[in-house]
Amino acid sequence: MNTRARWTIGILVALVIGLAVGLIIVAGDDGDDDTTTSTPIESISTTVPQTTVQSTTQATISTTTTPSGGTPAPNPGGTTTPGGSGGL
Repeated sequence: MNTRARWTIGILVALVIGLAVGLIIVAGDDGDDDTTTSTPIESISTTVPQTTVQSTTQATISTTTTPSGGTPAPNPGGTTTPGGSGGL
């Protein structure tokens, strides 16, 4: 028997067992679901003391930028001279 036939038979057997269990559960239900019990909700009153918190924060941040060296970028509005050397 090949593998596909075994899987097919296994799946069919599982489905039949599942249906049988479902039918047993449905048949075992007596349908006596009309009685319900309810309890009234009690009101609970609590008092929470009020607190006030006030805070003030003040900070001063100063930054200074210093050049780190290197060669500055060329001026994009400048002119170029043909016949230069270098580049990529």
